[in-house]
Amino acid sequence: MAIFGKSTTRKPVSAKSAERSAKREAKVMSARELAAEAEIRKGKMQGLEPLGETSLRGASIINWSTAPKAIEVAQANPGLCDVLENASLLYANGQDDDARALLEQGVAGDPDAKLSPLAWLALFDLMQRANDRAAFDRLAMQYLLQFERSAPSWEEEGAKASGGETQAGGGYIAITGRLSSRSASQLEGLKRGLEKCVPRARLDLSAVTGFDDAGARLLATDLARARNQRMELTVERPDKLRAALETAVAKGREGGEGAWLLSLELMQWAHEHAAFDERAVEFAVAFEVSPPSWEPPPVGRTAPASLDKAPRAAARTDRHADSDMVVFEGVLAGTSPPALSRLAEFAAKHAVAPIDMSGVERVDFICAGALCNAITRIESQGKAVQIVGASPILRALLLLIGISPRHFVKKTA
Repeated sequence: MAIFGKSTTRKPVSAKSAERSAKREAKVMSARELAAEAEIRKGKMQGLEPLGETSLRGASIINWSTAPKAIEVAQANPGLCDVLENASLLYANGQDDDARALLEQGVAGDPDAKLSPLAWLALFDLMQRANDRAAFDRLAMQYLLQFERSAPSWEEEGAKASGGETQAGGGYIAITGRLSSRSASQLEGLKRGLEKCVPRARLDLSAVTGFDDAGARLLATDLARARNQRMELTVERPDKLRAALETAVAKGREGGEGAWLLSLELMQWAHEHAAFDERAVEFAVAFEVSPPSWEPPPVGRTAPASLDKAPRAAARTDRHADSDMVVFEGVLAGTSPPALSRLAEFAAKHAVAPIDMSGVERVDFICAGALCNAITRIESQGKAVQIVGASPILRALLLLIGISPRHFVKKTA
């Protein structure tokens, strides 16, 4: 029998014991922390990802530290959305109207396009190119309400300089790819110019890669109409197309009536009277129909491309030689346009290669990829490339193809 009963009060806990107990209770570790601690014990921590990294959209780097840290995510192509990507591809393929319609629908109803300033700016770009001031002004008001900042200003005809020359009025139409019945959308600009009697318009044929009978007839018909209406039109760089037409005409009737008609039409615009008369006789014999009449456009108002090309090319060459940047102009198409050769030559002699794209009308998808590859090669040599003056619709394509946003810089006055 115990003399003293057990005390109901607990013994005082020492300070050290209380501290150890508190630590055990506070140490609630997550599965990731347990895994990290296990790796430390095994001596394998060097295989973990570094902290504080930045990933592209759709992926992230996990911070394994016990302190909470926000995960950083950067967009690969800021400003791009599905609508803008598709519109830039349509424009690169010469489908201007389809690209504009897609953007108009996008900024009106697509959530991503509504929030993308670049999509709106690309639409402004296409409206400016189409000379549609009324639609431009309507969109400007919507842009102001959407982003609470001023919209781009309308550039009056003649305000822009292209190729070092000021265009007082006029417009630019470029045919790219294979000339076929699908080229009708590309010729809409020429038809609108005919309807509005636009002065000093330009038709660029340098990027035409081939043709079929329907496409040749289509262009011949529009050129004949422009000639009959005495439209002030310059046919630029038709040499490649004319060479292809000569090959077809050499086959006689098998070459197709469309090729013959377009060949005769281009001779009229080039004021080649003797060659036209000879071919007209051959056409009558081959197809047993009357050839078109000799009615060339006025020499004083529309300079023949063959006579105009040399001084223009010389002026461009001089400007490129004196410039402190590489100047890209007109339509860039194919894998190796002369512009890319100039870029490589310039980059070989300079640490920074700025590209002035303010005079570029269009870049096709193939050339955009070639430009991206050229920039990669230049930067692999420890040099830098900058792009200035690219319009929004061109910038969207170049971003889509993989050119980084850091390459685009504002053009200084």
